[in-house]
Amino acid sequence: MTFDMEHLRVLYAPDPQRVALARARQAAVFRGERPDAWPAHLPGTLTPDQEAIPAPDFKEAFDDIDLMVCSQVRGACAGANGNSDIVPSSRGNYGTGVLLSCLGLEQEVFPDKMPWLKRHLTREEAAALTFDDIAPRGTFARGLDFMRRHKDLMGDTLPLYCMDTQGPFDLAHLLLGDDIFLLIYDDPPLLHHVLEICLELGKRTHEWMKAVSGEPRGVCHHSGALYAENFGIRICEDTTAIVGREVMETFALPYTRRLAQYFDGAWVHYCGRSDVLTELALQIPEVKAINFGLIPGHEHDHPFEVDMQRVAEAGKVYWGWWPRRDGESVPEYLRRLHGWAAQGCLIPMLHPVLDSDNPLTPEQVLDTWYSL
Repeated sequence: MTFDMEHLRVLYAPDPQRVALARARQAAVFRGERPDAWPAHLPGTLTPDQEAIPAPDFKEAFDDIDLMVCSQVRGACAGANGNSDIVPSSRGNYGTGVLLSCLGLEQEVFPDKMPWLKRHLTREEAAALTFDDIAPRGTFARGLDFMRRHKDLMGDTLPLYCMDTQGPFDLAHLLLGDDIFLLIYDDPPLLHHVLEICLELGKRTHEWMKAVSGEPRGVCHHSGALYAENFGIRICEDTTAIVGREVMETFALPYTRRLAQYFDGAWVHYCGRSDVLTELALQIPEVKAINFGLIPGHEHDHPFEVDMQRVAEAGKVYWGWWPRRDGESVPEYLRRLHGWAAQGCLIPMLHPVLDSDNPLTPEQVLDTWYSL
């Protein structure tokens, strides 16, 4: 690669006052306070100079730390260029199985999609696991090297956030494969043993990452946009979303709560609709915010007003995007979301207004939002 990596800090040049304002607004909402204006996220586009930053595919970035840095800085540049309430940040994008490399499990890597775990442990191998088996090695160790290289290049101008961090139940699913669903009935003690291992794995890996990034225990940068000062991590519950209430209450959410407690709170993400999980997650005091991964083609499966009312009544925040409705104008869409944001329960990503039928420029979209 002929690109001068030292030039990245020049090319990434956000307005520090605008980023400080975005931090203050987001932190206030997550604390349950009223900011000077209700925050919203809308990225911008790269400048011609920033377009020169290499744009690797997934495998190229996975295999080359400098290319991973370039990929992440490109995204941060776009986020900063929008002049919205995005707080740009970077991570080593090494896949959902990256934490399990600390137990010796590695992923298959692809150019056109995210990495995926190569193999799972047998029941006998899982039963033999101890906390002593957890060590920063393999892909996770490479991820820590990425973080150190990123710090060397970018200093404190672009914060780092934690690599892909699944919750204990999701980690157990990755570790065991689909045999986890049989263990619920065949061998609950073994499953609880694995969940204790995964809980400890979550604690240690977050601590190791925060030690490199310098992010305090109870502060969270995430997803290249989010910033909070009253919780420290994100927890994914994609597998939890497909099991029933009893399994959630027995095997998943108690471990989620313990992990969240360890880092002064968390926000929770899961893909797909699970009204039971939404209900139960919002009841956990340490869960401060939630986010749904809206599945393409099923974006409208979530009842927007119902879900937002649940969030509001629980005193939490929904952070994420919601789709535009058929025939809904951009001003109508913005007013609909702003009505909930003004209740302190929504920090929206306004990406849907970038659709081709949007007559407003991004600047006009934000002007409209802040004028509401």
